[in-house]
Amino acid sequence: MPFANIANNKRPLQINFYANSFRIFSMADFKPALSLPIKWSVGENQFDDNGKFPKSLSLTIPVEIIPELCSHLMALEADSSKHKQGKVWNFKEQEEAKVDVIYLNGKGKEGEYGDFGNINPVKIEQELPF
Repeated sequence: MPFANIANNKRPLQINFYANSFRIFSMADFKPALSLPIKWSVGENQFDDNGKFPKSLSLTIPVEIIPELCSHLMALEADSSKHKQGKVWNFKEQEEAKVDVIYLNGKGKEGEYGDFGNINPVKIEQELPF
C-alpha cells in the first residue's frame, strides 16, 4: 500500500512510498487534485459467463470533477518524473507492451459486496509557461 499513517502525532502524517521516492506531509498540507474523490469498487462480474473474468472494477466519477481529472492527467503527462515503465495489453498485437505509464493510486478495504475505496490524488503544482 502506498500510504502509511503515523499514529502518535498531533497532526496525522501521511507517508507516500513509491519506487524511487518517499515524501512525508501533514494531512493539513494535503492539497487534493480533485474537489470530490473518485469511488472505486470491485465486485462479481455479472456479464462473465465463462469464468475468464470473474471480477469487475467500477469507477464512480462525479461529472463535475471531469475537468479537474483531465487537468490532473495532463499534469502527470507533462511531468516526466511521474512516468514509470509498465506493461499494458496491446489488443492489436495480442501481447503485452512495455510503455511509459502513470499510476493513480487509491485506498480501499473489503466490504460486504466486495472491495471498495477512493482515489483522491495529491495536486501537482505546475509552473505556468508564461
